[in-house]
Amino acid sequence: MADPHSALAPYLDERADVGPRPLGAAGVARCHTLSDALDRSLRELTGDGDDVRFAVVAVGGYGRREQCRHSDIDVMLLVPRTGAEHATRVLYPLWDAGLKVGHSVRGLEEIPQAARNVETLTALLDARLVAGDASLFGELEVVLARVARSQRRGLREALAERHRALVAREPWQRQATDLKTGRGGLRELQFLHWLRRVEEWAEGPAGSSEVRLPEELAGVRERLLATRQGVHALAERPTDVFRDDLAPRVAHWLGEETMECARALYLGMRAVDEAVGEELGQAPVARPRWRVWRREGARAGRLETEAEPATDLEALRAALRGCADERAAVRLEPLPRAEWLDRLLPEWEALRARRHIAPFHVHPVDSHLLRTVAEAAYIARVDEEGARTVEVARDHGDLDELLLAAWLHDVGKGREEDHSTAGAVIAERFCARAGLDAETTQRLVTVVRHHLLLPSVATRRDIADARVIEEVAEAAGTTSTLRLLYLVAVADSRATGPDVWTAWRAQLMRSLFTRVLAVLQETGAVALDATRGLQQLQRALAGRFAPEAIESHIRQLEPGYLLSTPAETVGDHLELVAEAARSGLALRRERLNGMDRLTVVCPDRPGLLQALAGTLAAHQANVHGGVAYTRDDGVAIEVWHVGDALGYQIDDRRWGRILEAIPLVLDGSYPLEERLAEMRRLYPSPPSHIAPAVHVENAASDAYSVVEVTAQDRPGLLYAVTHVLSEQGIDIHLAKMDTLGPEAFDAFYVRRENGRRIEDPDEIERLEAHVLEAIGALERG
Repeated sequence: MADPHSALAPYLDERADVGPRPLGAAGVARCHTLSDALDRSLRELTGDGDDVRFAVVAVGGYGRREQCRHSDIDVMLLVPRTGAEHATRVLYPLWDAGLKVGHSVRGLEEIPQAARNVETLTALLDARLVAGDASLFGELEVVLARVARSQRRGLREALAERHRALVAREPWQRQATDLKTGRGGLRELQFLHWLRRVEEWAEGPAGSSEVRLPEELAGVRERLLATRQGVHALAERPTDVFRDDLAPRVAHWLGEETMECARALYLGMRAVDEAVGEELGQAPVARPRWRVWRREGARAGRLETEAEPATDLEALRAALRGCADERAAVRLEPLPRAEWLDRLLPEWEALRARRHIAPFHVHPVDSHLLRTVAEAAYIARVDEEGARTVEVARDHGDLDELLLAAWLHDVGKGREEDHSTAGAVIAERFCARAGLDAETTQRLVTVVRHHLLLPSVATRRDIADARVIEEVAEAAGTTSTLRLLYLVAVADSRATGPDVWTAWRAQLMRSLFTRVLAVLQETGAVALDATRGLQQLQRALAGRFAPEAIESHIRQLEPGYLLSTPAETVGDHLELVAEAARSGLALRRERLNGMDRLTVVCPDRPGLLQALAGTLAAHQANVHGGVAYTRDDGVAIEVWHVGDALGYQIDDRRWGRILEAIPLVLDGSYPLEERLAEMRRLYPSPPSHIAPAVHVENAASDAYSVVEVTAQDRPGLLYAVTHVLSEQGIDIHLAKMDTLGPEAFDAFYVRRENGRRIEDPDEIERLEAHVLEAIGALERG
């Protein structure tokens, strides 16, 4: 056997070359270069001569010569019944070099049984002799031909089932797509290859395992492999995910512009998915013909199929209803090209397969818009999180208009100006082309312009402030527009990402909607909210607490607490207040909808928010949302939704350490600063892809200044901001924390210790600069 180090050195050197490459040199050609270099190394390690009584067989991706930088080395050591005891020594240098080897050692007699496993069968379909006994490999070819004849029908059925499962798991295209196993990825391209290969093997030894595809799909394969090579070259760890933070770097590595690189990738994956569906007989069903939603008479609320659409608008409505139909198979291409679409909304092409800039979005823009349509149809018939969406949709009464509004809400994306402003102009043009009446046009344009209004106000403003309610009511204009705004906001949140629509956000949104609706209806209900809400709360908690205790608790808190806190949670807070009265501190951690909620009740004190934020940061826990209140008697109630900064789940042991640390931090006996410094050293923050922004707003509240902070979410962010506020002698009256994906949006209602707002321009400038400096220090470590 050759010297292992010298034998492997050329392959390892080739593998270590991560220099940028243009598309044509980065994909198939690069894979072949790596595969061929590995072939040469394995031949040297194996040696030659009559004493080599085994065969080194490349299988799977290596067999196809699709080796990427971080690919597993898929090999089978084919051995006779006796005489090849030392075959595995070929693998030792690979293991010693830290390479990941997917290997098996098999005799010919074991092949038929092993090939009953689909993974093994598909790997063997690409079997290729690398080194060793060629006659033994020839015998393998005869066995594989026999296996293929018996397994080809089962293979097609197994691949069809896998495709169905993938469609169910990934019904909408993901922006951070998995290049290997995602829908439309390399694995699905391999489905087509394997179906051809099994037929070739069934006719006899199949020869070269070279992948042969139609020209269009061959180009997609080149792009998928090139992008995967770029991800492998640039990622800090082995991954096949086209992550949002990697996308610009990978595009630059390929010599392309980010948006066009991503768009070509997404379109290519859609073509793969369509081809696989057709090959396996699972192409999406035809979109249903024009269906009318009966609003009046005996057939009210029924969908009925009628004639072929007579107008472009009817064709669009049919397409949107088809997208919302749970029984219809979902295309990865959410809205195929059509002449009627070009006439109604030529601006759509700019959105097709467009990557979102905002990293909290899960889907490309067009997929997000059509998923929002589907979510709008869903919430019109199913109420989740107590959001009252079914009732609101029924009161609005026009499902077609709701689906149109959902489809249009982000239509302004991809332009220089604010997308809501640009979208309103495009929506108005669309309405004119579609022949919609003036009232409908006004509602749709308003929804597009203000579709972010309700969620941003609900999560970042004091919804008990009458002026805030009046401003939202003025923007909405009418009750019908408000209902449409609310439904689209809920659907948009649900379609954006898994952590965006939460019970906490639903409660805030519903409370805001209810108050604004009362203003527009001029019922006087806003003034009665507190009284009626207290009475409802007392009924809900009857048996747990005396009515007087409930009233005392509510009267000592700002009105926003009652509006945004469910009755059961208020009851939990009352229990914690009683516990804190006895022991000075009460803590509770709960698991809700995949996220942890931490509630802390204790006497208020300067720097409390800062201390709690620092404790979480010191244990690699991030605050994803929450709110902090203080009662008139000085009891603070902090409610935080917490996740793991490392991307996993905070286990019970770590939660135990957090809960043990909080009282120590509060009494000053915990080395918080040292612990934070240690965490920054062990887990340095990744480079920020979101420019931080700090703004002091005095128009949002008559009594307080609002410090608004937008930055990349990271451990210690909340601590850094609150530390600055504390050092500057600023009291936090109300804090609202919200996180969308990697982006944090925090708002603090503050005053000086003397009760003065922060209004002097120089003072505002200094405060904003101090907060920005603190955020910048986190990145610098």
